[in-house]
Amino acid sequence: MTRRAAGVAAIAEFRAEHPEVTAIAGYDDDTALRTLTALRDLGVPVPAELAVMGFDDTEYGALATPSLTTVHIDAEAHGRLAARQALGLDLDGLTPAHGEVIARESA
Repeated sequence: MTRRAAGVAAIAEFRAEHPEVTAIAGYDDDTALRTLTALRDLGVPVPAELAVMGFDDTEYGALATPSLTTVHIDAEAHGRLAARQALGLDLDGLTPAHGEVIARESA
């Protein structure tokens, strides 16, 4: 079975077991884009029947049809903050911006 077919089967099984679900938030944009592909293959209208959202605001999300709603964070700033915390260094001036929902067509 191809990865695409496996994704379609997994989404079909999930929807059969959980018909009450109206939205899926992917771990990241890649996962959410795979979900969009599976839903398209199953003929499920997005977002009319099931909304999909990703996380990390990759360029590909804007290119998908429907375009992917996602969450954007300043990953570099969060990485610097985490590294400084782990090393016990001064954290002054390191305040990453809050995450931002990039609303597009999928949700």
